[in-house]
Order: sequence, then structure tokens, then C-alpha cells
Amino acid sequence: MITQRLLPVLAAGSLALALAGCATDDSTDATLSDVSPTTTQAADAESGASTPADPQSPDTDAQDSGQIPPESGDSTETAHDTAQATAVVACATQQLDIRLSNEQGAAGSRLADITFTNTSSTPCTLKGFPGVSAVTNDDGTQLGPAAERESGQETATVTLAPGRSARAGLKMTNIGVLDPASCQPQAADGLRVYPPGETASAFIRISGFEGCAGDANYLSIQPVTAG
Repeated sequence: MITQRLLPVLAAGSLALALAGCATDDSTDATLSDVSPTTTQAADAESGASTPADPQSPDTDAQDSGQIPPESGDSTETAHDTAQATAVVACATQQLDIRLSNEQGAAGSRLADITFTNTSSTPCTLKGFPGVSAVTNDDGTQLGPAAERESGQETATVTLAPGRSARAGLKMTNIGVLDPASCQPQAADGLRVYPPGETASAFIRISGFEGCAGDANYLSIQPVTAG
């Protein structure tokens, strides 16, 4: 009889335990599902776990690689270098072929051109009056005053490309028309010529040339002009 009374009690207890187990499983599932992504990321951050990159976010490295490249050079330095490269210097005596040309007679005088030809491989410039004087004794001794500069003559810069020439008009007075006492005639070897601004000279030999050893002015020169 005791056994029959206990069976309903045991059955009721088993049912209660089963229901309690179900309730516990449901509450556990609900608790795990309620954890927000923010909470999960914070937990990952604390544990040192890395968060996968968002495939839609901009690529920082790609942005950096797309930066505007630096300019190839400073424009001021380039202009300065270009100016230096194109600058043309004055012609030096050693780069010029200097000679007499276009000789012709005139009333009481002898006219000619002193020509300056650029024999170098680079351009150069001439501006102003050359220095000219007669020399004698085959040793460069100056004969009389240097050539006078003809007044009223404007000067301009002449650029000589390689192989090109410029000229300066020269007038040599026939000494026969001059006062012998003032002139003191003497045979000359030729002319000593300084290009404008130069301290080195060139020599032009002239046959049958006579000059004045005195103080008479018998030579005059014009400025350099394009040939």
C-alpha cells in the first residue's frame, strides 16, 4: 500500500524537475543572444583580439599612394640655370681673328675696316670702340698717338655667333697732307688692336704704311657694328 501512494508523488517530482531544466536552458539561451556587438567588441579589445577590417572602409595605404608626386624641380632654380646657360660673355682677344679689310682711298686719307671674326665654338659679344695704334721698329713700339674715337657714334652690343664677324671703320690720314714738324713721318710695321674692353692685343701687319712719330693725330676709329 505504501508503494502505491509513493508513485504519484515520485511522478510529480520528476515532472517538476523536467520543467525546471527547461526553464534553465531557455534563460541561458536568452542571456547569450542578448549580448550586443558593442559588448563583444569591447571584450575582444580587452582580450587583445583583432577586429576584422570593414571591407567598405577606405584603404588608408591606397590614399597615401595616391598623393600628388613632388614637383620635378624648383621653377626659380630652373630659370636661374637657364639664364646662366644662355648668358653670352664678351669676346676675348684669343677667340677672335682680327684683320684689315675693305681698304679704299679717299681724299687725303685711307679707309678700311678692322674685322673681328669669332673663331671659337661659343657666341660672344662686342660693344664700343676698339683700341688702335700704329707700331714700329718690329718690337711693338707705339708710333704716335692712339686712334681718336670719332664723335657722334652710338655704340651697341653686337653678338657674334661662331664664324660670324663684326667691323669697326678705321680712317688713316695720308701723312703727306700733315705738317711735317708736327707729324715727324716714320715707317710703321702695322697696327696694334685691342678689342673693346680687352687688355690683350692683336697685330695687323700693313705693307708700305707710314705714321707720325710726333703728336699729330692721323688715325681715327668708329665703334664696332655688325658685319
